[in-house]
This record gives sequence, C-alpha cells and structure tokens, in this order.
Amino acid sequence: NHSMKAYFVLFVFVCISCSGSQKIVSPTPKSSALDALVEKGKFEVTSDQASPLLTSSMAAISNSGLLGNGNSAGNINLIGNPNYLKVEGDTISADLPYYGERQMGGGYNSNAGIKFKGIPQNYSLTKNETNQQYQINFQISGEGAENFTISLVLFPNWKSSLQINSSQRTPIRYSGEVQALKEN
Repeated sequence: NHSMKAYFVLFVFVCISCSGSQKIVSPTPKSSALDALVEKGKFEVTSDQASPLLTSSMAAISNSGLLGNGNSAGNINLIGNPNYLKVEGDTISADLPYYGERQMGGGYNSNAGIKFKGIPQNYSLTKNETNQQYQINFQISGEGAENFTISLVLFPNWKSSLQINSSQRTPIRYSGEVQALKEN
C-alpha cells in the first residue's frame, strides 16, 4: 500500500510539473481582434527584421561592411525596406528581400528577392488555445520553378515570425507584425 501511495504522489508531481511548463495565456481584446482578422482571411505581415542562415559567405559579407551599420550576418534591419506577405482569402502573395545563398537556379534576370502569388498547397491553420498563437503552414511556387515551404506564427500581441525554406536558397526567418489588409 505504501508503494501505491508513492506512485500516486509521483504521478501527481509529474502532472503538476508537466502542466506548469506551458504558460496559459487568457484571451485579450487584442488577441480576440486577431482571431477576427484570421477568420476573415484578410491580413498582411510586414517584417522589420530578417535573420538569414549564418553561413561563411554571409559572415564574409558582414565582415566586409556591405550590410550597413547595425546589421550582422544573422540580423538585418528591414525598417524602411518595403516588404509584405498578404493573405487575401485563398490567395497568398509575398515580396520580401532575401539575404543568403542561392544554391541553384536563378539566372541574370531572376528576382533577387522572394516573390510569389497564388493558391498554396498543403495549407494548414491551427490555433494553440493555451498561448493564443496561430500556426500557418503551406507550400507555394515562386518564379523560375522555385518552391517555398512557409511557416508563419502569429502571436496574440500581433507580432509575427515567418520562416521560409526554398528549393533553391538557404533558409531565412523574418520577424515583424500582422495588420489588417488595407482595402484598395
């Protein structure tokens, strides 16, 4: 009977320690407004920072001073550099500056940035009720037979994290914020 009590105490301890590892975030007016925005399917993400994969080439460019003051091989300030990822119903488009290495493809006339517009494949949108975050994943084709795998996280404070993996380039992550799509 002592062993049953010991197991019960251990079980309760494990349950408490596991449940304490996930911080529960209560809905706020701001997170509820984000819910409405995502449900409507009309929003835009603007990034203010790019974090390219740190490679020896990016380190060399950074060391040469070509990235400008305050930037490093792993963090590039995008403020003042227009960029977007737009969700308009079932169409997603993007025009983002790219910093990193192209492994293949892309000729002299190809776009240096990341551009795409179309209906994505394997689209999934899930909301984590515990932390009020949205996770959006999809794949989409860009210019010149380039394919992108996108992972977008929308936080309840309207901040965003955008990870882009390409079939032709090294990965890059963008940080920014989400806003309602401006009506034209």
